[in-house]
Amino acid sequence: MNMPTHRPLRLSFGLTWLVILPAGLWGILDYYLPLLGGTLTRRGAWIVTGGILLASAFSLACHFLAHWLAARLSGQPRPASLPLLVFGEAAQAWPEAAAGGAELLISAAGPLANLLLSGLSYLVWNTLSNNIISLIALFLCGFNLWLFIINLIPVFPFDGGRLFRLSLRGLTSRRAGATCLGWLAGILLSAFLSGWGIFLILQHARFSWATGLITFLLVLLILDGLHFRSEVAEDALPETPARGAVARSFQIIGAGLLCLVMLAGAASLVMTNYGLDAPGVALSVGPMVKLPARYGHAFKGQLYLVTVVSQAPITAGEWLLGQVDPAFQVVPPESVTPRNTTPQQQARQNYQMLDTSETTAIAVGLRLAGYPSALVGKGVQVDAILPGSHANGVLKVGDVIIGLNGKPIQVTNDLINGIQAQTSLDPVHLELIRAGEKLSLAIPLMPPAAAGGKPMLGVQIETAGFTYHPPFPVSIETNKISGGPSAGLIFTLAVYNSLIPQDLTGGHRIAGTGTINLDGSVGPIGGVRQKIFSAEAVGAEYFLCPVENYADAVSVATRIKVVEVATVQQAIDFLRSLPAQ
Repeated sequence: MNMPTHRPLRLSFGLTWLVILPAGLWGILDYYLPLLGGTLTRRGAWIVTGGILLASAFSLACHFLAHWLAARLSGQPRPASLPLLVFGEAAQAWPEAAAGGAELLISAAGPLANLLLSGLSYLVWNTLSNNIISLIALFLCGFNLWLFIINLIPVFPFDGGRLFRLSLRGLTSRRAGATCLGWLAGILLSAFLSGWGIFLILQHARFSWATGLITFLLVLLILDGLHFRSEVAEDALPETPARGAVARSFQIIGAGLLCLVMLAGAASLVMTNYGLDAPGVALSVGPMVKLPARYGHAFKGQLYLVTVVSQAPITAGEWLLGQVDPAFQVVPPESVTPRNTTPQQQARQNYQMLDTSETTAIAVGLRLAGYPSALVGKGVQVDAILPGSHANGVLKVGDVIIGLNGKPIQVTNDLINGIQAQTSLDPVHLELIRAGEKLSLAIPLMPPAAAGGKPMLGVQIETAGFTYHPPFPVSIETNKISGGPSAGLIFTLAVYNSLIPQDLTGGHRIAGTGTINLDGSVGPIGGVRQKIFSAEAVGAEYFLCPVENYADAVSVATRIKVVEVATVQQAIDFLRSLPAQ
């Protein structure tokens, strides 16, 4: 059979690119960068955006070239034209290889290339500390993993459709019949996903419209890819010899099992309206501390900060993980992002709390090491008031809160910890400054965003500023942390340990969590169970934990010793008691 492989390849593009490109650009600029790249400058944000677009195009090119090279190396025909979509080529547009082994190699080459790129991108993200490169590499890792999984769906237009068609070879009298079956399966999957998208919207959950629209976008991608056809008449290919009844039975069972396995992987991408708390990364803090060489001291052990990845909405695969793995916890989406708060607002507040935590940790660490370090917070500024908050009509944007129930408020942690310590929704008494005038107000609290949560004042806040003059420059570089105050304790210990001649770690691997206040006290945090799993994953021996979180931490710890601390000094005293290694 002569194939038109000598003609130059013509590329075409599906209509969904008209939706995907602007939607993708909007998602990067409005969600990905605000949530994970909040410290970027405007110039840095555009560099990352351009890098992500180029890296995504490179990933799709690798997917296509892997198919093309596999077909060439196996001596199989290649199409004269190919339609390109966001997940790769429409698989049914490729001519089916006559040899089963060649068809398997060509079909699997694209997804395997994306799996390899995903792993390489993760290594880059995990190795380099440059913020711009890390953000591009992290996106590239997730995008290629998505390409790998979605192309396992055993229907056309995905590569999984070719693999499933191959498993049916010899069961139908006409080869075109297997292709038609894959095409029909794609239509049925689109119908199912359309119904699921409507179901998500009708749930009226926190992110119902977002999850529903994402599901409908996947339906459009499938339908857009299905209208392409192969230029080769499949019935012209040589027929596969008929098999006996026993062989046919085993083949049917094998094809069914293959379909179930591939569908299970694909089902993991289906959106849900739930949230998830998952273990994050454990990062060594010592290399993050930057100070003049003449003041610094190296230490042999490791001090790890541990993070939690809180996400909403999540996929069905993540939901299932939360059901079977105690390290993952399915939570209401409101506990991740309250209804009256946008993810962008929450991200901005988290980055501001991280910045406050770093500054406070540096000041406390310097003071404990014997250096003069007077840091005074100027209070907490109100940036926004949430709908439904009792503060509406009472507080105003720009108010600076300086006191809560008679206690001074200098930084955001002071106010957050004070509000979370309340056991009822009774009014709290605030002292604040408005337009130079000092006021005293009483405001009832809001109920928790989710069951088991803490009362809320219902405002977006940031530290109003500091009066701070360090004796020499000290900074903490945290490129892989997306915000939050919970690393304050470990930041403080790392600064202190870098400034003293004795190695406080004694060569041990120490993890920990807890907010830090200007007086050196350690405050409670969220997600301590997930942080225990992160600490154990890196082989930490001890976990320094706030008193309020101790019971939860101990309940899940298996290989790590949990040590409760109320102040930085208690943590220092404990570490000094450890035998040196």
